[in-house]
Amino acid sequence: MTKREFKPFDRVLVRDANNEPWRIQFYSHPYGELHACLNGVYVQCIPYEGNERLLGTTDGPEPELKKGDIVAVWDKGDFHKKIRIYSRYDGRFHRHVVLDCLFSNGSADEYMFDFAEKFAAASVQGKASS
Repeated sequence: MTKREFKPFDRVLVRDANNEPWRIQFYSHPYGELHACLNGVYVQCIPYEGNERLLGTTDGPEPELKKGDIVAVWDKGDFHKKIRIYSRYDGRFHRHVVLDCLFSNGSADEYMFDFAEKFAAASVQGKASS
């Protein structure tokens, strides 16, 4: 989970473990790596706004993705991860939309795996090159 800055009395959802349901609280202050709220101290804390559907569930928050981010996904019915380009979140169906385009020199899979390998190699050297 991304580290966030909360202000006193912000509405938040909190829990201590992934198998616990989210509860609503008012934020108070940071308590080391934990989050102090009006009725306790919690390990996990996310904004209520934008995550309303999580209240009372054990579901995880949606990842923070931006258009053009490179993501690894499991295709339905496939047993391999595939590299895709993130497009948008479809709130109507509560799902993420990723692109699988064709390029003139081959499929997106070939292009993206080639890109991912080059990026990983450059990252190991401490810099990403284009």
